[in-house]
Amino acid sequence: MKKKIKTPIALRVVGWLFPKVEKISPWLAKRWFVRIFFTPVRYKMPYGEVEMIRKASTYKISYEGKQVQVYEWGKGTPVLFVHGWMGRGTQFRKFVDEFNVAGYQVVAFDATGHGKSDGKRSHLMEFAGIIKALHARYGSFKMIVGHSLGGVASMMAIHDGIPTDRLIMISTPTLAHKIVDEFMNRLGASGRCKDYFDAYVVKKFGKPFEQFTATYIAQKLRKIDLMLIYDRDDREVDLENPEALLDVYSDARLVTTSGLGHTRILKDEEVVKTCLQFLEQSELEPAT
Repeated sequence: MKKKIKTPIALRVVGWLFPKVEKISPWLAKRWFVRIFFTPVRYKMPYGEVEMIRKASTYKISYEGKQVQVYEWGKGTPVLFVHGWMGRGTQFRKFVDEFNVAGYQVVAFDATGHGKSDGKRSHLMEFAGIIKALHARYGSFKMIVGHSLGGVASMMAIHDGIPTDRLIMISTPTLAHKIVDEFMNRLGASGRCKDYFDAYVVKKFGKPFEQFTATYIAQKLRKIDLMLIYDRDDREVDLENPEALLDVYSDARLVTTSGLGHTRILKDEEVVKTCLQFLEQSELEPAT
């Protein structure tokens, strides 16, 4: 029986403490809400990922003064894998052998504030910026596979100019209100925190939070091969998310699974095979 990874105590303590702090000091709670939103918690790495690091070629790149851990497995045409919030590049370990045998090099990284990379805080634009930096290093990626927030970051990087034409988004949140509401529910926060958060994002990043979501970016995205993979039993990202994305980017292909949830979907053999088949089929299709 596999040992279940426990939720870090920091997350459990924050969830218990936040409503109490907001009652006593709403001013402090609003600022804490924003800080928590941009501060990932590092989960303990399971044994399988530790083993996968030993098989990788590793190096670090500098991104905005922080050292970012990068992993490579195998040789061949590079394919980039981008983890989600509070994730790690090694979460894609089940993809490595299949892609290597097919002639692809698997490239992944730990975003700032995640895994073995520097930093305590992070955000979507840093994920996207690292993707662009790695694109410059590798010349091009045949395809990008992004899980959760990594899917949005990958789409943003493609929209911002990197020439990758194939993207797979796995369990990616696409709706602004669902992202913030889910976070509020975890903390037991009130609407006052949401109002403060909205104003903070505009002041800090120059545009509303909604404009950083996949459904917004996709409306201006050039034509690419896009596959969406979502699980019907994902408690964090329900099927309303890919459906909303399909409304604005109808050429995307949707694949659904059952019983895998938000992260176990990355360990499923059929999901791995589906991703590889999508890449190989895309390569065989004539350019239009």
